[in-house]
Amino acid sequence: MNPVLKALLSLQEVDREIFKVEAELDRLPKELAARAEAMAAQESALQDKRREVTELRTSIKEIEHTTVGLRQRLKKLEHESTSGTADASLIAAYSHEMRNIKRNVSQAEDAGIKRLSRAEVLDTEIEEMSTRLGEEEAAFEGFKQNIAAETEAATEKLGTLRADRAQRSSDGISPADFDVYKGLLRTRQGEALAELRDGLCEGCFVNLPKNIVVRLARGMELVQCPSCDRILYSL
Repeated sequence: MNPVLKALLSLQEVDREIFKVEAELDRLPKELAARAEAMAAQESALQDKRREVTELRTSIKEIEHTTVGLRQRLKKLEHESTSGTADASLIAAYSHEMRNIKRNVSQAEDAGIKRLSRAEVLDTEIEEMSTRLGEEEAAFEGFKQNIAAETEAATEKLGTLRADRAQRSSDGISPADFDVYKGLLRTRQGEALAELRDGLCEGCFVNLPKNIVVRLARGMELVQCPSCDRILYSL
């Protein structure tokens, strides 16, 4: 086998694992942040509902205060219209105002009932959301501990792998070939090399032309798969 290929295969063994661990270390904080963001969104939604309930109950009290005033005015008009001191035109004016007051009271009461119904629905939703959020917060604490443990283990493993990597020689690999290899590590998720077996690239599972097989057998150059670009080797 081409000595450059042998050196790259040796590096690939540890670089593959390094790529996996680095990907894990990249994933873990993102997963934690996503979970925290989801919980923050739930907390925000809960606070929005609580604010809406507060506003509804304030509005209900204002409606109750308004209707009390309107009923007092209605009672006064009813008394004055039957006192015997009002003439026909005044009685007609009283009647017109009393009709308006009754209509306004009815509309206000309808609005109050709707607000009360909405507030009761929100109370139920708030209770359910609070319970669910409390459960998720407790679970989140365990999740954070797991993430911390996984991060610590992955960090320790990465240190071991990098120490192993430092002991593996890249002597004999030209800068150009090494750049190709490192680029493929990034683009092919840590799998820069692929075995060519029976004319098939084991990296992308494409049947390759015979001239590729011949070039690789000669061992004079690095041969890349024309489909996936991985560096080919044959055992």
